[in-house]
Amino acid sequence: MLKTYIILFIISQLAFGGYQDNTEFDEKIKEIIRSRANGDVSFLRRFVNADGIPQGLGNRDGFNDSYCYKITERLLAHSKYADCTKLESLNGSVVDLNLWTGFDIFKFSVNLLELKNVKVEMTYRTELTYLYFSAFRKCDNCLFNLTRNPALVGLRFWNLSHGGYLDTLSHEYRPKLLVRGNLRLKLSQGEDRRKIEDLKKVCNKELCEIQNNEECHFRHSIKNSDEYSNCRHVYGDMHFTSRFQESQPGTMDFRIDGCFLFNRTGIQFLRPIMRAFPNCSRSHLFIKNKYMCTDQLLELKDRWKSNNVNVTPADGMDVKCYQGECRGGFVSENVKDRYSGCEVIRGNVLVTDQSGNVSERIRDLSYAHIINGSLHLINNTSIKKLALPFLKEIYSTQCPALVIQNMSNLTDIIFHSHIEFNCNSTGPKVLIKNSPKLYLYHQTLRQMRKAGAILEDFDSETDTYSENSTFYLVGLCVLIVIFVEIAWALRKNLLFPNWIYRIFPMSIKRKLKQKQPRKKKEE
Repeated sequence: MLKTYIILFIISQLAFGGYQDNTEFDEKIKEIIRSRANGDVSFLRRFVNADGIPQGLGNRDGFNDSYCYKITERLLAHSKYADCTKLESLNGSVVDLNLWTGFDIFKFSVNLLELKNVKVEMTYRTELTYLYFSAFRKCDNCLFNLTRNPALVGLRFWNLSHGGYLDTLSHEYRPKLLVRGNLRLKLSQGEDRRKIEDLKKVCNKELCEIQNNEECHFRHSIKNSDEYSNCRHVYGDMHFTSRFQESQPGTMDFRIDGCFLFNRTGIQFLRPIMRAFPNCSRSHLFIKNKYMCTDQLLELKDRWKSNNVNVTPADGMDVKCYQGECRGGFVSENVKDRYSGCEVIRGNVLVTDQSGNVSERIRDLSYAHIINGSLHLINNTSIKKLALPFLKEIYSTQCPALVIQNMSNLTDIIFHSHIEFNCNSTGPKVLIKNSPKLYLYHQTLRQMRKAGAILEDFDSETDTYSENSTFYLVGLCVLIVIFVEIAWALRKNLLFPNWIYRIFPMSIKRKLKQKQPRKKKEE
């Protein structure tokens, strides 16, 4: 039993070319033992020689391999072909490894010696897989197409890359390799590039396309930046749809052998995308992304060559982010930084009960000076204070320009003291309904009334208090000033307590007596 475990250890070490990153393969071997050998690891002895070197089974006694030759089937889906040491097709066949179990794939890779007119294919496999073609020695018009497999963790051609057999093998009998887009496949470890160099050494130069480490492929549209955060290379196109609502995507500091497609996304800033190095044979597509900065999109077209970028605008509105402009829209708790630092907002701004807790998003809006559209706050209970101290104008094509409705917890609104509400159509410019806790400061209230605001279900006592308190404060200040002026003017004639004179000391100026010249005595 100890010798068996040593053999298993040797297989796993040779498979990974060292003592690092063996955990996944070891776990896979354990799973095969449990499911196929009932816990008996001795069956692994069949796949190694007396020295512990992995090898195929060769011609076993009692095995009829006649079905492995002169194959006419187009697709070899049956797992019986996993026992063949040689596969020969008459008109070109495809071995689809996706149709086989993990053990059948393992058995196929270590058994296989030769291929003729056969293509081995595995794409989009999600089950942990290691392809160890330990004894493979000859490939006559064959291809290994191993692309876009998120769970392929290893690939080796042991017999071809070790020993002198490769030196005697004609170039045309070497395997064609297409190995791209396998996220977890690591062929180099720091300065150690033995695995990738071995693959390049054994492959046919007619087709020898081998990926780098951590090369990603995205079969479906991307939902968030975390999906590509660990990618160093990308194989294939990257699709971003309406499911991607990040205002500023994560930095794309990688090379992509494919094209970008952005279709109705929530992306606003394109600077992170400009750091990518695309190799697109067709055109990058930007379709109706209404939040995108127009000036950054033009910059991207210049950088990626304008004839290689196809833009379909959402509505023709230009948004110049470098000049502090942003696109309005639906304010959501889940979308961050969309309005951060924006001074001019183009388009309507809408907050509803579906926006969630948007207290942080309202804080981002506080830098706005102008809204070229309407501002609607409806049925949201998370907002208690709306502070837009720099907002000087709300200009909308449709009235009303400002709507505050059913905001049950909203208590304060702060605008610029000289805010203006304008709209081109008929109707009230400001509408406030069903917001019982709302308190309007006098200056804001006066600007709303000047704009012909409709204040339904508004607390009249709060309204009156807001105006009267202002008049009272101004009158009190005037009286205090008059009293101080009178007291200062009469300070010399009035008798005040001593502490007042200590604070305001007085000095009395008196005229000096002029000395009269003495008269001379008469003699």
